[in-house]
Amino acid sequence: MSREIHHIAHRKHPLVLRDTGSSFRCDGCGCLGVGSHYRCDLCDFDMHEFCATCPPASTFAFHGQHPLTFDRAGFLDGSVTCSMCEEPIKGMNYSCWGCDVCVHPICSQLPPTAVSPMHMAHTFVLAVGAPVECTLCRTSCHGRYQCLPCNINLHPKCLFGTVPTPVTVPTPVYIPNDVDALDKIVRRVTLLNLI
Repeated sequence: MSREIHHIAHRKHPLVLRDTGSSFRCDGCGCLGVGSHYRCDLCDFDMHEFCATCPPASTFAFHGQHPLTFDRAGFLDGSVTCSMCEEPIKGMNYSCWGCDVCVHPICSQLPPTAVSPMHMAHTFVLAVGAPVECTLCRTSCHGRYQCLPCNINLHPKCLFGTVPTPVTVPTPVYIPNDVDALDKIVRRVTLLNLI
């Protein structure tokens, strides 16, 4: 990756690749970022690495039907929300208007699958679709990571949040048909002072 680039969104000066370790707001897409990014110190102008170098069109894991087209102008008024993070789009974006999908450039880079310590049983798969309830925060989500076998749906921000919260799936209680087996379980639980 080039250390210095010229970008159509900031024609005054070149943008230089920096890693300040602090957070910034991308002037390309309007989203927060942290770490390595392109910056113009003279104008206090910052861009995610991907926003500064993103391709004009691309296919993404969560939307394989059609390529998403890059829009440099974007929606400066925030009237459209991102299909993945559900935050307003206030700048550059990728969109497929036929499918009503619109995402921040940085959200288009979410990994297609994820493993989380919150739920180690299966791999989560990235998806966009009709709204469902997020298993963790209980609000509606369009863009989500799904564990299909367990019917778990999580916002990307809930899955990758800073404070992992265990997600549990109700486990069916096994009650043996055999009365002697059930009696042994009750005696064992009683000996352990669990009841």
